[in-house]
Amino acid sequence: MANTSDTPTEFARLHPILNEMTRTFTDLYLHRKDEETRLKLLALEEILEARLGDLREARARAGDDVY
Repeated sequence: MANTSDTPTEFARLHPILNEMTRTFTDLYLHRKDEETRLKLLALEEILEARLGDLREARARAGDDVY
């Protein structure tokens, strides 16, 4: 019977691309709920950037150099 403690290391050594793909798919599956949060944060960042741009334009028109 093969030693299971060496299996991941041996697999990674013999099949580095497959090992990385497996790890990537596993991480994506495990962190799927985090993806929803990430997308919400990206949307919020876009809104905040737009508002910040509006504020910078208003300050530039007013002659204020404060960022």
